[in-house]
Amino acid sequence: MNRPEKDLHVHPDREPWFAVNLAWIVPGLGQIYAGKYRKGLTILLSYYLLIVMGLWFLIDPLGNVLVGMVTLFSTLAIYIWNVFDARSTAISANSEESESIRKQNKDAWLAVFLSGFIPGLGHAYLKKWISAMLFFATFLLTLGVSIVAPPAVGVISLILRVFLGFLAMYLAYTSTPIRRYVRGRWIGVLIAGLLGILVIPNAIVAVALRTFIAEARYIPSGSMLPTLYINDRIIINKLIYNSQSPARGDIIIFSPTVALEEQRHKDPFIKRIIGIPGDRVDVKDGKVYLNDRVLSEKYLDKAPNYNWSSRELTPSGIVPAGQYLVLGDNRNNSYDSHYWGFVPRKNIIGKATQRFWPIDRIGSLNKK
Repeated sequence: MNRPEKDLHVHPDREPWFAVNLAWIVPGLGQIYAGKYRKGLTILLSYYLLIVMGLWFLIDPLGNVLVGMVTLFSTLAIYIWNVFDARSTAISANSEESESIRKQNKDAWLAVFLSGFIPGLGHAYLKKWISAMLFFATFLLTLGVSIVAPPAVGVISLILRVFLGFLAMYLAYTSTPIRRYVRGRWIGVLIAGLLGILVIPNAIVAVALRTFIAEARYIPSGSMLPTLYINDRIIINKLIYNSQSPARGDIIIFSPTVALEEQRHKDPFIKRIIGIPGDRVDVKDGKVYLNDRVLSEKYLDKAPNYNWSSRELTPSGIVPAGQYLVLGDNRNNSYDSHYWGFVPRKNIIGKATQRFWPIDRIGSLNKK
């Protein structure tokens, strides 16, 4: 009695589209699976080294945002090339017989790859149109919920999308006429990697990157003119103050102080540090005096038209330990320390280091 076609199992030397799935997860992994270990490790190390370098150029005060962006874009080129190369590397490792068998039917691992890209696409490749439409419609629904729903509901929607992706890949594999197996350890690598790219970047890494390393922000007001314009996009380095203290001249992002919270301010502020602990600051005759010496401020467009002293905040006029005095570069139109007081160290979120938009003003903000 003949077996149904769907129960046939084929074991070629290497599965090209399985290699593509691995390369999609981790650049270089597909080449390692195909037996090209040195090539795979070179791709893997180069890819992540360039990512680290690109991030450094973006967030470090001495970096160059344009170089950082070009470096990160180069990793995209490596990533795309790596996916195509993984397939050709696996094909070149196969015998002519196994390649001939592979081309005779729908490819199970191509269906898996397409389903991981967009749920339903793998089933469309297999001409399972009803399943394809159901998966695709559910994917669009959960994606729409994530965009418009509150964060808590968005997290649930994300979990559903992850589950949907795994289900679509599994069912696409089992729906192919001929299933081609690979060694069990590589299936484990694939599943672990899929968990990584479907869950970690969407949840853990994204949150960790924004919370502890760096984030992008836009400028909502003109209080830092002419240094920062409304709608400028900047990078905030959140790591820098783990290894050094905030310094005079640093442009910082900070959460509202107690005084600002009492005035119902909730959004972070951006200002420039003028006085650090132990300093005394006076504003008079259109100049800022730091410890009785005129402060050189080449970044200002207009001189302050008010007189003020840090003695209005504390009898000695000395900035207390763990506190910072901040002013906006647009001195005459800035709601800053001379209105509401000092900024505690614990309120400082990070340092503004680079502007990445608009293009004609890309560059470092490390000018004092």
